[in-house]
Amino acid sequence: MVSTTTNLWGQWWWWLLLLIVIGLVALTMGSVHTPLAAVFNSDSEYFEIIWQLRMPRIINAMLVGGSLALAGLLIQNLVKNPLADPYLLGVSGGAATVQLVVIISGIALAQNTLFFFGFLGSLAATLLLLKLSYHGQIKPEKITLNGVVLAFGFAAIISFVLATASGQQVKSMMFWLMGDMSFAQPNLLMPVVILACMLLLMKHHRALDLLARGELFALKSGVNAQRINLIIFTITALLTAMAVAQAGTIGFVGLIIPHLVRLMTGFKHQNLIPMCFLVGACFLVAADTLARTIMSPIQLPVGVFTAMIGVPVFLMLNRKV
Repeated sequence: MVSTTTNLWGQWWWWLLLLIVIGLVALTMGSVHTPLAAVFNSDSEYFEIIWQLRMPRIINAMLVGGSLALAGLLIQNLVKNPLADPYLLGVSGGAATVQLVVIISGIALAQNTLFFFGFLGSLAATLLLLKLSYHGQIKPEKITLNGVVLAFGFAAIISFVLATASGQQVKSMMFWLMGDMSFAQPNLLMPVVILACMLLLMKHHRALDLLARGELFALKSGVNAQRINLIIFTITALLTAMAVAQAGTIGFVGLIIPHLVRLMTGFKHQNLIPMCFLVGACFLVAADTLARTIMSPIQLPVGVFTAMIGVPVFLMLNRKV
């Protein structure tokens, strides 16, 4: 019985089905309860609420949650540290700094334009980290140290921005820093980049398996470790940049989901890659649904719920390892 349950939870199609179910439930929940039948009825009074407000938010949560979980899997492989998460690179600080500066400047921008500003900030932080850490080869320990230092530097800038902002600006900034799905709209760039990254990772899944066992072992097995490390670094930074630019800094998704998926599927990246994306998407859609319904009509930052769920789950997983 245990084996059957483990096999069921370790199947990607089960999580895809669960993601669809969670998404449909999320469509009906909110400050206004809507019947599921209204999803397909264009004459329904709830049709616009579902398709213009809730559906974009749910799709966005799926993309952000999947991206963070996948980035967490990759960064843990790269630095060989089970406590690593996507924000270790300091990339999130680049997005946060640029976007908060734009917000405090008072310039009225469309959400997608704000996304691109944050994305550019993340890419600039990524290039800076790569410049500091790459000297003929990528050394994971240098990435870790430089990433932590850059994160502290960006945190100081963010604190300065918050200290000089007005009261109303501080509130909106704090929501964004804790992770907020309220205003972000899905854009075409994000799913295209995610799909391309996943296909590239699936192409190198055997090399990722070997690299997870240690760089020396991978080299002896004929893997070009430096090339794979560069691919991992680039994709991690890209996924984190998009997620943070889209929804702010949402903690624990990239930390706990890879550990949870490894317990369900084992250590083969052929299974880990799609499973991390699907489980991360399910987790964030569920957390965001709680964030916008538990104190309805007040909407809370989704990062509060990922932390509230993530802390006990991580402690439970740590006892099982």
